[in-house]
Amino acid sequence: MIKIIFLFLILAQIYYLSFTIKLTEKEKLDKAQKIVDNANAKNKGKWTAKLHHRIAKMEKHSVILGAKLKEKPSPINSSSINEKTNLRRKRSIPKSFDVRTAFPACAGIVGIIQDQSSCGSCWAVSTASALTDRYCIRQVKMGNSAPSVTDPSVYFSALDVLSCTPGMWGCDGGDPYYAWKWAKSSGVVSGTNYTWNTGCKPYPFPPYGSNSYTAPSCSSSCTSNWNIAYTKDKKFSKSTGYIQNDITAIQNEIMANGSVVVVFDRTSNVYEGGHAVRMIGWGTDTYPDGTSLDYWLCANQWNTDWGMNGYFKIVRGVNECGIESSEISFGTF
Repeated sequence: MIKIIFLFLILAQIYYLSFTIKLTEKEKLDKAQKIVDNANAKNKGKWTAKLHHRIAKMEKHSVILGAKLKEKPSPINSSSINEKTNLRRKRSIPKSFDVRTAFPACAGIVGIIQDQSSCGSCWAVSTASALTDRYCIRQVKMGNSAPSVTDPSVYFSALDVLSCTPGMWGCDGGDPYYAWKWAKSSGVVSGTNYTWNTGCKPYPFPPYGSNSYTAPSCSSSCTSNWNIAYTKDKKFSKSTGYIQNDITAIQNEIMANGSVVVVFDRTSNVYEGGHAVRMIGWGTDTYPDGTSLDYWLCANQWNTDWGMNGYFKIVRGVNECGIESSEISFGTF
């Protein structure tokens, strides 16, 4: 049976943390397991919740979230994006879509799951990853060879976005749309994850970090082992935009240019706070009882031991946790 992890319980293991700070580690895990068991008893076998030990033991879950939306005008698209969006509406929307299979030359890059560590940098890490995805796809669409997965210059630096996007709060959160705007106005340098540790500005926080980190100040220089100057290393997006409450527009944008960044928030007392992730596709799951469920396919940045190897599915078409109405942001090359 295909397992769906609903957003309602993707973070269920976090729910109790506010109330259990004084509990022992074993008591925390036991309480979290009861929440998971109760969810699985009620879900009629259509999806599976599971205990994530690292997250369940955390005392401050805001360090793995971080989306904070700022006030902005009505959904903003450049004129070129608007024109292309109107043309795309004439396309038929497939029942399922996955950026990795639609653009196989970029599947290796799109398929990399990041780890934001104990920093509320979801807004920056997801945007940097989506920029990387879209840059690869743009190269392929232009007839160029796909960038190599092992080429550090391909990866947009999450640290550069995190530390240098104006008006944001670093590890205390930020708005992905303004990260896209900064990528257009100022450009973003290269930078891989912490493990690879290369590029102009690699990510500074280790996977599974146990501390609560603070974003470094914005720096206009690269690491000493990178031989390209900061200003020369930058890549710029050409346009930015965001979508709200328009499923067809979201699907068309993903089909045309690749991953977008979505933000969701709580719709009940189960999940508090905002989180940003990459959305890379959609589909429909059918169950033995004959029922079916439409979903969005998203890539989180909590490493590959979370969810479905780092991915999750969330119900599509009902604005689950505000995922279709909050903010779907993107930029083009």
